[in-house]
Amino acid sequence: MLVVISLVTLVPVLYVIIGSFDTSGIGEPYRFGYTGWNDIFSNPKTLESVGYSFLLSIRIPIAIAMAFGIAWLLIRIQIPGRRFIEHALWFGFFLPPIPMTMGWILLLDSNYGLVNNLLQQLPFIDGAVFSIYSITGIIWVHLALSTVPVMVILLAPALRQIDAVLEEAASMSGAGPLITLRRVTIPLIGPAIMTAFVAGLIRSLEVFEIEQILGTPVNISVYATRIYDLINWDPPLFPQAMALSAFFLVLLFTISVFYQLYLRRLPSRPTLSGKGLRTQPRVRSRWDYVASAIILLYIAVSIFLPLAILVLGSFTKLFGFFFLDSPWTTEHWKEVFTDPNFVGATVNSIVLGLSAGIIGTAIFSLIAWVLVRTEIWGRNIISVLTWLPWAIPGLVLGVTLLSLMLNVPVLSALYGTIVPLVLAMIIKELPIGVQLLKSSLSQVSGDLEEAAQMAGSRFGTTFRRITLPLIAPMLVAVFLLIFMATMRDISTVVLLAAPGTRTLSLLMFDLATSSRFESAAVIGVIIALISLIVTSIAFRIGLKLGVEH
Repeated sequence: MLVVISLVTLVPVLYVIIGSFDTSGIGEPYRFGYTGWNDIFSNPKTLESVGYSFLLSIRIPIAIAMAFGIAWLLIRIQIPGRRFIEHALWFGFFLPPIPMTMGWILLLDSNYGLVNNLLQQLPFIDGAVFSIYSITGIIWVHLALSTVPVMVILLAPALRQIDAVLEEAASMSGAGPLITLRRVTIPLIGPAIMTAFVAGLIRSLEVFEIEQILGTPVNISVYATRIYDLINWDPPLFPQAMALSAFFLVLLFTISVFYQLYLRRLPSRPTLSGKGLRTQPRVRSRWDYVASAIILLYIAVSIFLPLAILVLGSFTKLFGFFFLDSPWTTEHWKEVFTDPNFVGATVNSIVLGLSAGIIGTAIFSLIAWVLVRTEIWGRNIISVLTWLPWAIPGLVLGVTLLSLMLNVPVLSALYGTIVPLVLAMIIKELPIGVQLLKSSLSQVSGDLEEAAQMAGSRFGTTFRRITLPLIAPMLVAVFLLIFMATMRDISTVVLLAAPGTRTLSLLMFDLATSSRFESAAVIGVIIALISLIVTSIAFRIGLKLGVEH
């Protein structure tokens, strides 16, 4: 396991580090030097982009606070409409960021945004109230589209595995709801909260699509967009891009080491044992309906409002121009469905999502079991290595894998197939998949597996019939995260995908970059529909597994 994980994580890292010291031109032999490092860090724009990256990361603690409150209300209080709310948050996370960001632009643009135009009709308002092209605009779009939903997704399974008896015991001892939360609930899911924080922080430093769209008009550049610009320079400035990637690789590696040290200091607190689990919700009050109404309003504004604009935009002759004479048309839908690339992209997306989801979930669960249940040599090294893929931006990871595919004879035969894309997505989602399953396994007492072994069960049988069913909700969550990551991802696979292996997200990206925004909106709506179907199916499977086990 150590050898395999080192190959898929260390090879891209070493490629980035070695490339950062390459001073040769394209097609020339490798020459060692520090030109890339000197050029990138002598440019004030680099330091500015690093500063903006950490400034925008303030959304992570905000999102965790909001997500914990929502998850606690959903799982412990079981507020009215909880199933719809949970479905809606999964659905919101799966929505493609580019067209949804376009929806927010149509709503909050300073010049033609619908919300600003409506507010300016009031007599006491002069000028635009909101500006989507700003720090607050970028943070809001991230919170609305992905950060809050994914934090709820990460924390909800951990809360589900806490026996309600533990909180009831605190209440019987005279503790109020706030003290119970602070002294019982939060410490029990501390590893999951810390995992969500670190994963969110690393992910916030890696994304670039929203920052590229909303930050460029006002000269807001972050670490990822800076690398994107360097790679797309003519000719590409690979040494500078690799140097900046290596800098953040060291930084994120340091964060992961401190995270591992923090987890090792935490006491072991299994919340699911052989005695069973009771998750009886508390009695509802009128405040539960108020909380449900607030969450539903937030979901309506943050998810369904821009989605409605996106859907309407796909039926307009000119995207976003709703007030033309006879603005509506279905020609863009006909154009997409008659495009020969559409069917192939749909099949590729589904095959890629299922392959990466099933294979990745199986591999991640085995790695997580080894890290949680064993004391074998190299376990801590493996744990640190699983974080490395997030230290490499998606574009750089794609460049690395493409170079390996083209230059290594054995791997070159795989180029042009779906295999490189599956490998890239499994590597990319390795950190979050393993960490989520680790936090879930750490809440399951080992005596359940030991009892099966004492009854004569082999490891494979125990793992399949005891371990996996007990963490079934988290397995479903991880599979969904991987599946929909393949539907949304652009940066990791854009360079690896040959003409015959383009996905829906790449087809949407191609349409958007060629100024065919109406057709890109159509693809965005289709991806949203697929995400809704997948979410519904996965929830049904998850509920069935939860009832059976």
